Amino acid sequence: VALDGESMRPLRPCLLWMDARSAPQTERILEKCRGDPALNVNCGGEGPLSAEWMTCKALWLKENEPEVWSKAKLAEYQDWINYQLTGEMVASSCNAASRWHWDGEECLKDPTDADPYPGRPMSLYRKLGIPELANKLPRKCLPMGSVIGGLTP
Repeated sequence: VALDGESMRPLRPCLLWMDARSAPQTERILEKCRGDPALNVNCGGEGPLSAEWMTCKALWLKENEPEVWSKAKLAEYQDWINYQLTGEMVASSCNAASRWHWDGEECLKDPTDADPYPGRPMSLYRKLGIPELANKLPRKCLPMGSVIGGLTP
C-alpha cells in the first residue's frame, strides 16, 4: 500500500501480493544484485525472486509512478489494516525477512544513530538506486504473532 506520508491514506489502489507487473524489475534486481547477502534467503542469492515481493514492487513504483513514490510511505496491506485498527504502523518480521530481504533478527532492534535502519538491506537498496526505501517502510518491526497495540476508538 502506497500511503501519503502525512495522512497515512492510500495514494493509489493497492498492489496486491498477486500483482506481477514488477516482473521486469525482478530480473534487473537479480542482474544487478546477484551475490548481495540480502538475497541469500532466495536460493542462496541465485533466485528466483518473485514479482510479488516488496522490493520489486517498490522499484516498479519508483520507475512508473514517480509522483506517488516521492510522497509515499509503503506497507503491506496487513500492516495498513493493523494501522487502521491500532494506530501503530509496524511490520511483521516474517514478511520483512522472507519478502523484503531484511535480516529477520536484526530488524527487531530499535534504530540508533549508528544504525538507523537495523536489519534493512541497505547494500541492496543502494545498488538498486533506492536507498530511500528504508525510510519509506515501517520503522518498527515485531516478531510474528506479537501484540501490536489496543484497538483505536
